[in-house]
Amino acid sequence: MDRSWGMLTAAGLLLVASACSGSDEGPAPTPPPSSSASKPTPSKPATSSTPPTFTPAASPAKVTAACPFLGAGEFAQVTGTSGIVAQEEPPGKAETAPAYTCSYVTGDESPEKAPRLYFFAFAQARPDKPVSTTAENCPGPSTPLSGAGDAAMYCDLDDYWTTIAVAKRVHGQTRMLNLHLPHYRDAVYTQIAKLLGERL
Repeated sequence: MDRSWGMLTAAGLLLVASACSGSDEGPAPTPPPSSSASKPTPSKPATSSTPPTFTPAASPAKVTAACPFLGAGEFAQVTGTSGIVAQEEPPGKAETAPAYTCSYVTGDESPEKAPRLYFFAFAQARPDKPVSTTAENCPGPSTPLSGAGDAAMYCDLDDYWTTIAVAKRVHGQTRMLNLHLPHYRDAVYTQIAKLLGERL
């Protein structure tokens, strides 16, 4: 399948933001001073229904890649797929391209069928704008997702692909993660969207 729909989504997103900034992260906030007197947080016991943990658990001040937002192991666990490897693609150069892209490939799958996670950053845009623009690129209805970032939804792109869009206002910009993946159960989309929303 021609992956040009990813670029169409990116082009549409540029229309909603007056300034798109994939590399201008703005001034980073000063981290709070560390304290040796702080108490450690007890860890929760792992259960089969608990999603796997992965770093980063919170949004980095400067984003340099898409793959750290969703690990290959946890993507495999959530979707029930084995043998997934996360591969960071070269950063986007054109203004219509996402700033960073991560492909989730398996050994027996053609690269065209690999799910992809796209990272976008906008200096000026409300979080609902890039999400609703992404939904407009879907031929059918979109399903809003609560509890994932400031705005989130998923919808089918065609008879094979689904897209999940999660956006959040953080570090002085609106950031969006847009994951294109094959069709799965609705619960998979919800679980992935919540993971992405926590990390934006």
